[in-house]
Amino acid sequence: MTGSSDVGVEALLGTEIVSLAAGTFVATFADVGLGREQARHRVDKELHRRFGKPRGSDAHSAYRAVVMEIVLIWEQARIVSRANSGVLILLPAGARLLGATDVAAELRTLLRG
Repeated sequence: MTGSSDVGVEALLGTEIVSLAAGTFVATFADVGLGREQARHRVDKELHRRFGKPRGSDAHSAYRAVVMEIVLIWEQARIVSRANSGVLILLPAGARLLGATDVAAELRTLLRG
């Protein structure tokens, strides 16, 4: 990875993952109703908005890995589920989480079980 792509990837990888997952969750699901589907590429778009578009295969791989980690966190917290088709589905706990004052703190609570 070289050039400005490094800056975006370094910033992305340096961001605390649960906070990143919380912010990305809100941006991805703000206008999605309970049980509704959302395309996974919306997560990519949000990361591109915040950290820039990845350039080069290493940067793309790093972004893809972070997207997968975010989705796994969401699934572990039972706020989102992946459908067989690959789309993301907002679950009841996720709909409630969207109304939280501190989404990152609430997400941490859900992850602790």
